[in-house]
Amino acid sequence: MTDLNVDNHFVTAAVVAAELYKAREIANDISLTASNARALALRAGQGAAGFRAITDFIDQLADTTVKTSDVINLKAVTISRLATVAVRSERTIDRFMQAATISRESEFVQSIIDPIEQMKAEHAKVLRHFHREVAQLSELLESLAREIKTASVLSAMSRVEASQSGKKFEEGLNVVADNVSTAAERIQVHIMLSQSLCRELSDDYY
Repeated sequence: MTDLNVDNHFVTAAVVAAELYKAREIANDISLTASNARALALRAGQGAAGFRAITDFIDQLADTTVKTSDVINLKAVTISRLATVAVRSERTIDRFMQAATISRESEFVQSIIDPIEQMKAEHAKVLRHFHREVAQLSELLESLAREIKTASVLSAMSRVEASQSGKKFEEGLNVVADNVSTAAERIQVHIMLSQSLCRELSDDYY
C-alpha cells in the first residue's frame, strides 16, 4: 500500500477552506455594495429603475457565494478527517501484514489474517467516502465558478442602466458596477486556486 502524507492533506484541505473564507468575505462586501447601490438607485428615481432590479441579482450572487463557501468549508473539514483516517488505517494494515508475514508458519496466523481483511474492507469504505466528498467539493467549486462568471454580465448591465440614470447619479452607479466586477475577479482567483488544490486531493488517492 502507498504511504500517504496525511500532513499534506490537512494543509490542502485547510487552504481550500481558507481560500473560500476569503471569497466569503468579498461576497459580504458585494452584498454591502448592492445595498448602497439600491439606496442610490432609489434617489435617482425612475431613471435608475432598471438598476434596482440588477441590485437584487447582485445580492443573490453574494448570498449564493456566502452559502456555498460555508458548505465548502464543512466539506474541507470532512475531507481532512477522512484523509487522516485513511492514512492511519493504511499504516495499521501494513503493520499487521508485516506481523502476518513474520508469523506465517505460526499455528494462529489466521487470527491476524482475518482482522486484516476486515481492516481492508473498512479502509476501502473510507476511501470511497473520501472520493465522494472530493467529487462533491469539485462540483460545488465548479458551480460557484459559474455563478461568479455572471458577475461580468451584471457589471455590463449595470453600466448600461447607469447611463440611463442621469449625470448626477451615473458616476456613482458606475462605481458600483466596477466594484462588483473587481470583487468577482478576486473571488474567481480564490476559486481557481481551490479547484487546483481539489484536483491534487483527488490525484493523490488514485
